[in-house]
Amino acid sequence: PPDVYEAVLQYLREEGKLTDDHTILRPFYPGGDYERAEYPENGIVIDNPPFSIFSKICKFYTARHIPFFLFGPGMTIASVSTFATAVIINCGVTFENGAIVRLNFASSLFPGVALMTAPRLNDLIRACPSQNQKKELPIYETPDELLSVSDLQTICNGGIDFAVRRSECVRVRSLDLHPKRGGLFGDHFLIAIAKAKAKAIAKAKAIAIAKAKAKAKAKRAIHIPLSEREQRIV
Repeated sequence: PPDVYEAVLQYLREEGKLTDDHTILRPFYPGGDYERAEYPENGIVIDNPPFSIFSKICKFYTARHIPFFLFGPGMTIASVSTFATAVIINCGVTFENGAIVRLNFASSLFPGVALMTAPRLNDLIRACPSQNQKKELPIYETPDELLSVSDLQTICNGGIDFAVRRSECVRVRSLDLHPKRGGLFGDHFLIAIAKAKAKAIAKAKAIAIAKAKAKAKAKRAIHIPLSEREQRIV
């Protein structure tokens, strides 16, 4: 999408890699031949090449000292790191045909750098109108006297028995003071004050147990040390 391409140009300008003295080159178009295209001395290739020959393209530009910043594949971008820079973002890009593609970039504009993150570029792309921006939803905190299935799942995950009698609850689908009409998704229950206190204790205990389980799982992880050969390398 044009706004994504402009976001890339903005990033390069902010990084001082693209100035008014440069000529932006886009040799990848239907019927184009990048190997026979003209490359003026002040040119920078900023384009979306075919991923099927991506490494070959990057090697072509590197060998001829032609500056480039190319849209690249999301998972295999590190293959260029021996001769160019793998520039890593963390968002999929929605193209004009609706396809969502995981992208990273390859560049010759960061000499000596094998791999790098580009959080600013990541933010610029995500902010593009074409990228189906989702509004940040508000987070609602409900009182302990409101019981949801999610609460029970959390308690169950902690291995805790918890039950509510019919005499201790009333089913509700909304709260009178909820700022969003119909803001409760699915059935909820108003529970007696004493039962609400028991729920809060059980839920807190379950969360603590889940955290303890996660720590125990981490301790069970098999540690793989570096060999003497690898230690000499680092």
